[in-house]
Amino acid sequence: METIMKTFLAILGLFAFGSGLCPSQGFLNLDFESAHLGGYAEGPIPTSLGIPGWTAYVSGYDARQILYNTINLDEPAVTIQATNFSYGSPIQGLYTIFIQGGTIYARGTNAGIAQTGQIPIDAKSLNFWGDAANMQVTFSGQSLAYNSIGSTGNYTIFGADISAFAGQIGELRFNVTHPGGATLDNIQFSNSPVPEPGTVALLVAGGLLGA
Repeated sequence: METIMKTFLAILGLFAFGSGLCPSQGFLNLDFESAHLGGYAEGPIPTSLGIPGWTAYVSGYDARQILYNTINLDEPAVTIQATNFSYGSPIQGLYTIFIQGGTIYARGTNAGIAQTGQIPIDAKSLNFWGDAANMQVTFSGQSLAYNSIGSTGNYTIFGADISAFAGQIGELRFNVTHPGGATLDNIQFSNSPVPEPGTVALLVAGGLLGA
């Protein structure tokens, strides 16, 4: 099973990202591995230490604190999950982001993270891993339509066409509305277009059959 999974990821990675990833050109900490959380227990932590380079928003307001290894019961929140998180393991590396839009009982309405940078001039697609229930992705306020281009047992791989914004400077934002929640990790720009989901499935299946 481990060999099959490695083959799956290798084939999907080669197909989805083609000739390579694009330099982020001003975007930082796209895999959320730059956290500085030594000495912190679960609970509120400074946003600047939990997700350096990013701004957290809760119900439209700049949130100076996010949660570490815990969640809110009802209210919107941004959480950074580590390996000892009670509700699941990081998707990759040491940290994954969990964005809570809040439950039907919440007073708040949404939560998200954002940062401003330049889209690489040769970028054609934006890729990210996670579970994107009720998540909205925007660049400079413009909605980015994204689709599932692959999946594993633990997460889905999503792709969005970013070619219209190549070379532009603006805010990239991931927002989850009320009610809803989504995990997010491994954000990447690619110089390959978003593949068709059916084509990915056929290629991966062929690779697994040959493994």
